[in-house]
Amino acid sequence: MLRETVSKIFGLQREIKDLRTKVEELSWDEPFGMWTRGAFLQFCRVMPRGIKTVAFIDFDDIHSLNERYGYSEVNRRVRSTFSIPFRRSDLIARWFSGDEIVILLDCDREGAELKIAQLHESARRHRLTFTYEIGEWDVGRQSILKVMENLSVKTSRKKTSSRNR
Repeated sequence: MLRETVSKIFGLQREIKDLRTKVEELSWDEPFGMWTRGAFLQFCRVMPRGIKTVAFIDFDDIHSLNERYGYSEVNRRVRSTFSIPFRRSDLIARWFSGDEIVILLDCDREGAELKIAQLHESARRHRLTFTYEIGEWDVGRQSILKVMENLSVKTSRKKTSSRNR
């Protein structure tokens, strides 16, 4: 009550509201319809301890698809790929440049493999392909950044080896 009164007196109420709106906008990646990396990391900071299943997805040839079909079309395809049902407790976020997505899944590895299979089918319907790795994150004992970096490296190796076949 006192804070609101002081804020109104000094004209800060509007500024605070504007800042909250900006924070919300920075947390959500509108083109892909999912959380941003920053929001994902913030959720991870407050995650209760335990073993969590995580997935790292790297879409194939996104940059050439963007050049060929345009950003809006490729963004629509990615957004549509991820429109399959997820648990409310699953977190999906754009990770880096737009072709990498991370998922924190509220299930075991077998459940994660099933979800990835559904995503593969959904991506295929939208004429997209991706390479992925699934791993575990021991919350509170491991850095989520290190876990995702390791999964990123494994995914890159998998992509490279599949190209060299």
